[in-house]
Amino acid sequence: MQHFCYPTFVLALLMPFLFSAQTYSAPKKEKVKTISKPILTPDPYMEMRLDNALNNSPLPHSGTRTPVNTLLEGIDVSHYQGRIDWAAVAASGKVGYAYIKASESVSFIDENYQYNLAEARKNGINVGSYHFYRAHVDQEAQLRHMFSIINPDQQDLIPVVDVEHANGVSVETFANRLHRFLKAVEEHYGRPPILYTYVNFYNRYLAHRGFEHYPLFIAFYQDYKPTLSDGNKYILWQYTSKGRINGIKGDVDRSKFMHGHTVHHILYP
Repeated sequence: MQHFCYPTFVLALLMPFLFSAQTYSAPKKEKVKTISKPILTPDPYMEMRLDNALNNSPLPHSGTRTPVNTLLEGIDVSHYQGRIDWAAVAASGKVGYAYIKASESVSFIDENYQYNLAEARKNGINVGSYHFYRAHVDQEAQLRHMFSIINPDQQDLIPVVDVEHANGVSVETFANRLHRFLKAVEEHYGRPPILYTYVNFYNRYLAHRGFEHYPLFIAFYQDYKPTLSDGNKYILWQYTSKGRINGIKGDVDRSKFMHGHTVHHILYP
């Protein structure tokens, strides 16, 4: 191949440019420090809302039970109500369902549980059972205790997990433990359990933390309907702790279905 030679004066003119081209380098960009954030596992039920959540549940109620007591108001009871005359309760015409305390923590069993369960059912009242949850005790032991007391064959309604205290556990730890607990309860009973709590506790510990999958039972003792800080709906509203019903001595918690829900939405199984 032939090589072309530039005249000397041309090279002299080009040298400064050739030299600068060889020595030039782009200014170095300063490294931007990045703060790594923990990867959060997305909650698959975050977008669900309880105005239609029961129909969208991964384990919806598929059976029918007729006839069934369809009164929209009910009660929840424990040993604090003493010996209840369930025939008189049924005759009052004010109670369609009753949630009955069964267990608490890892060992407590309500002394009136079996009596209340049998007598309420015998008198045509839909019954469900609730476990009083404790976040600071052995979670596996607590699950075993709940499962040993609340027999699926004795339930007309989906079980309830009663959540009212954090027991000194941080908000994040509390939410994580409760998620695992509720998931285990759902796997055992085949339905998402109902989550009972009161408004202020929900807003502090549960709002915006992925609990939309679970039907809500909210306690709020005012003359107007409660509103949750994240806008979630609830299926049951416990509107007083000082209710009066024939057959029960003293006060009793009273509640009612909300947002178009009825007992047919929470029949078990």
